[in-house]
Formats: sequence, structure tokens, C-alpha cells
Amino acid sequence: MQRGPLSGVKVVALEQAVAMPYCSFVLSEMGADVVKIERPGAGDVVRGWDSAVRGLSTGFVWVNANKRDLAVDMSTSEGREVVGRLARTADVFLENFAPGVVARLGLADEDLRPDNPGLVYCSLSGYGQTGPWRDTKAYDLLIQGEAGILLTNGAPDAPAKVGIPVTDLIGGSNAAIGVTTALYERTQTGLGRYLDVSMFDSTLLWLGYYPQHQWHTGIEPPRSGMRHQYIAPYGPYLAADGEYVNLVVARPDDWRRFCIEVVERPEWLDDSRFASIADRRNHRDDIERAVEGVIATRPSDEWLQRLAAAGLANGRVRTISEVVSHPQLDARRMVVDAESEVGSLPIIRFPLSDADQPRRIPRLGEHRQEILTEAGYSPAEISELEARGVA
Repeated sequence: MQRGPLSGVKVVALEQAVAMPYCSFVLSEMGADVVKIERPGAGDVVRGWDSAVRGLSTGFVWVNANKRDLAVDMSTSEGREVVGRLARTADVFLENFAPGVVARLGLADEDLRPDNPGLVYCSLSGYGQTGPWRDTKAYDLLIQGEAGILLTNGAPDAPAKVGIPVTDLIGGSNAAIGVTTALYERTQTGLGRYLDVSMFDSTLLWLGYYPQHQWHTGIEPPRSGMRHQYIAPYGPYLAADGEYVNLVVARPDDWRRFCIEVVERPEWLDDSRFASIADRRNHRDDIERAVEGVIATRPSDEWLQRLAAAGLANGRVRTISEVVSHPQLDARRMVVDAESEVGSLPIIRFPLSDADQPRRIPRLGEHRQEILTEAGYSPAEISELEARGVA
């Protein structure tokens, strides 16, 4: 039994890839009982990404702990009936297939709600269930392009993709927020809600202040590599030892302390090009060259010590191997063990979850017997479904 504020909440997840599996992972980490529906044989497409985790996929291990697993052949009427029976007693139904697919399967919101008016039903797709782009195929890279991320990220001479599937995670996060708020609403009304979550819509809010600049100045945000678009100096600078020093000088007093106490260049305070944030932004090339030149003269540890002594925000630029051994990660118990068919595996937990709760990465169809029994199938019926390859 899962522990957490969503303990007792039953979720059926007709999901694949990353976006919705991330949503259901968050729900499971917070205590929900998530039944993951997969295809017999191949399973979730993510299972085939690689075999780096002792034969398991890195992507599957990442976002599928805590779930119970059932493989169902949805091309059969019996398979669709299995999922329908599970949905009739569920609190939440999740799906992230292309718009229209669940309707053809007879598992759309309007199909399930008459038997379960308290159901929270969440669809997650690239562009949502309405609008001219409804049926457009969507992957993280494509959404990054359509939602403006690609051309605001990267260096001035070359846009860049955000390395992680950020639009999947934004969409999945919004879906999890929507589900939990709808569950709260249900405590007041007794009724569920249909949620139409779009990766494109969800990403727009994460564009931050860029739309405001476009609406009110007509200016596209500059691509600034690892630096800030509007504040300087702000970002990583290469020190004499080949390591980056990450620093932030965001306020007038920060600039004074940086010039006097850190880089020992008090004359910069009298330079009109650098007098304010706006001045430094307007003379970005000058201030960046000046700071780069100074930081390159001494090793990173010395600069980090100077920045800390001056009370200025600073940090290192770490590799993934350094991140997974970060002392803060250990102190916060962010890495936990999950059991699996290949033994115990480290995973990164959802930050608000119980670090001590048991976790398991399910093998394909691992919980068939118990899930079907809970759905009211007899042993003979379960054997028949297995023999016919339905579940």
C-alpha cells in the first residue's frame, strides 16, 4: 500500500512515452494506486528506448516506479471491456493517445462518466482536443519549436534544443496539478471533471516574460547561451583552471560588491557603460569581455570563495556524474531504491514524496492476476483472457 496524501486514490493510466507517465509517477509518489495499461509483448514504447539499466530502459525506470502493471490487447472487445471495468471503479482515468483514439475504443470521457460520475478524466496531447492543430503529431522537439523555446534557447548564432524533454514534463506536471485540484473539487461537489491538457498550452506559460517583451516592445528575446538575456554579469564564466564559475549580479548593491570585493575593479563603478542593469545590457559585449578577462586569471575555487565572502550568489557548473553525487542530494534523500526484476535500482524520487515508502519498477503485465481479480474477474475468466492473449 502506497503512503501519502493520495493514498486510497485509484488511477487507471492508459499511457505511453513520457508526458502522462510522468504525471502518473507524481501521483503514485504521492500515494495513489496507479494501474498502468500497456500493450502485450512490446509494452510502453519507452521500454524499447535502450537497455542500459541492467537490461531495462532508462526512460522506463525513470518515470514508472510504484505503478501496478497490466498488459491488455486493446484491439479486442474483451480488452476494451477490461479497461472499462477498471475505469468504473477508478477515481482517475489518464490517457495520452492522439485525439480521437480513446473515442474509437469506446473509452472516452462520455463513455465512462455515466457509470462513474465522480471520475476525474484527464487527456494529455500535443495541442489539445480542439483547434486547428488538434490532429498534428507532437513530440517534445516539435513542441519546443512551435512554442518558441528553440529560438529563445542557445547561442546567438545557433538555436538549441533544451536537452531534457521539457515540454513533456511541463505537460505532465500540469496534468498532475489538474488531477489533484479536480479531486479536491470532487470533495465539494461529488462530481468528477474532464481535463483537456495540451503540451503546447502548458509550455506557453513557461515562456516567462518573453511574451510581455514582444507585446510591449516588439523585440524578440536575444539568445544568450549560458548567460541571462537581460541581466549582466549573470552566468558561468571560465576560470583559469578550466572550470566554470557561475555567478549572479542582479542588484545595484551586488554590482558594487562584485566590483570592489570580488574582482577588485572599483573603476568599473565609474564607467557609464556599466552604471545600471540597463546600461550593462546595452553594452553587453563590453561587460562580458571585461568579466571574462578577469575571471580567466584565477582558479574557480578562489572565485567561488570570493563570491561567497562578498555574499553574492554563486555555484559550480556540474556534470551529471557530479550531480548524482551532490552532497545536497544525499542530505535531502533524493535518491531512493526501487526494486525491479533485475534487482534494486536507484531512482530520483518526487521531492514531496515519502523517501521511505517501498518502490518497484513493474515488469510488463506483472500485476495481471491481482488487478483482474479486483475488477471482478473469476480465476476461470482470468485464465481464459490469458489463453486468448487479451490480458
